[in-house]
Amino acid sequence: MRYSFCPVCGNKLVYKPIGDEGDMPFCQACERPWFDSFYTCVLSVVVNEFDEVLLIRQSYGDTAKYVGVAGFMKCAESAEASAAREIKEETGLECSELLYLGSIFYEARDQLMIGFMARVRKSELTLSSEVLSGEWFTADEAVQKVRPGSIIQELIRRAKEKI
Repeated sequence: MRYSFCPVCGNKLVYKPIGDEGDMPFCQACERPWFDSFYTCVLSVVVNEFDEVLLIRQSYGDTAKYVGVAGFMKCAESAEASAAREIKEETGLECSELLYLGSIFYEARDQLMIGFMARVRKSELTLSSEVLSGEWFTADEAVQKVRPGSIIQELIRRAKEKI
């Protein structure tokens, strides 16, 4: 999010040099800078004991495309807790292990995607209303099922090295 007005008092922000940051939006009334902000999200490559990757199709947006299990972090929640919560909420699966795969900024939506490989036991899925379906694939198949050049495709490739 790029600030033009102060979120506290509503005054128009001006640009002012702030230390090493250079010119930043600044509220003269509140006497504080407003740094651009972004949403922090988690995105997981869910892998079972047979090294299969779970991909889901969401009930909103492009329902034909497969994606990974993702969601927004809640305030005061760690990235690991957020990833485990999203996996449980969307699929009903319990995460037994999380391995950090890296972070990638998704500029189109101002989102920092924190990527994990999540180990689960394969069992029947209990899908949330946000999820149309879920299907297990080999890692090679999963790379082909998601949108080319997507963040989940990159994370699946990173996870393949660890499977």
